Amino acid sequence: MKKLAIIGQYGTGPKYLTGQAVKTVFITDWMKRRYGENQIVIVNTYGWKKHPFALVSHVFKAIKGCENVMIFPAPHGVKIFPGLVSAINGLFHRRTFFIVIGGWLATFLKKHSYIRRATKKFYAVCAETESLVRDLKDIGLENAWYLPNCRDYVDLDGNKDMTEPLHVCTYSRVTESKGISDAAAVVNRANAILKKKVFFLDVFGAVDPSYKDDFEKLCRENSDVMSYEGTRNADETLTTLGKQFALLFPTYYEGECFAGTVLDAFLSRTPIIANTWKFNSEVIRNKEDGFLYKFRDTDEAAEILVSLYRDPELYKKIQQGCAESAVRFSSDSVLSSLADKMK
Repeated sequence: MKKLAIIGQYGTGPKYLTGQAVKTVFITDWMKRRYGENQIVIVNTYGWKKHPFALVSHVFKAIKGCENVMIFPAPHGVKIFPGLVSAINGLFHRRTFFIVIGGWLATFLKKHSYIRRATKKFYAVCAETESLVRDLKDIGLENAWYLPNCRDYVDLDGNKDMTEPLHVCTYSRVTESKGISDAAAVVNRANAILKKKVFFLDVFGAVDPSYKDDFEKLCRENSDVMSYEGTRNADETLTTLGKQFALLFPTYYEGECFAGTVLDAFLSRTPIIANTWKFNSEVIRNKEDGFLYKFRDTDEAAEILVSLYRDPELYKKIQQGCAESAVRFSSDSVLSSLADKMK
């Protein structure tokens, strides 16, 4: 009997740089280190619609042969996998875990009672914020449990190159709702306050096809203060962010929860300036390990950026707060609690 079956989507390329894909691989790798690679069975759900019967067979064999089962479904997959796993597990009674990625699940389950019933059968539904745990319990999921996002702790010195122009960045999917145009507005406003071009915006991430034309126009219109820098692999994240003066997080994406980008800011000792949206205030301690500004108030965000530039002691204070929060959300701390719940 193996220790753990993990059912999720694995692959390479830009489509696998989303928070959902990164978290699936990250937890998988941690479990392999903890229990040994030969104790982990992976069911890759990529392209499952092309071979649904083969997928059902793989899931059946994985549940039959493992003591514990974890699923990492995206919003489309949640229509299938909780019900499938719950039905098969009725035969084997394994300990099952639903790893929630993003903040959308409670709203979704309110509208889909049959999926809610299947989800209630899991041993634990692991949500990234306390608010989401409460929302899930409010709709009858007493098995909801708090499991924040996490990263492997790295002890970095946080030294930055303060040569102007200072580079700030966004580090997310490049879509309208990730607030890329707001980030450009923040940089323009900060430079206007300082009456010189102190800041330059680097945009990292895969560009959503539906936003491509608008984004290219935005880059053309702001070519003196911003550029597109392409995508980076997960193992390049800390090096990339370590070269940035600050990370802008102007998201108003509806499915946002505990974004991994926030953790990357903590680990790289890069002050984050984030929109007050969804669960950001549960993760970022305002003026301690980052900053929160009023919803889409780019003027306030620009003032914060300028204050970091003008006050080196404030900058060092936030970096120290980042280091403390990096420890708070370290993988060994967070995922050990998950491992303790397994058989």
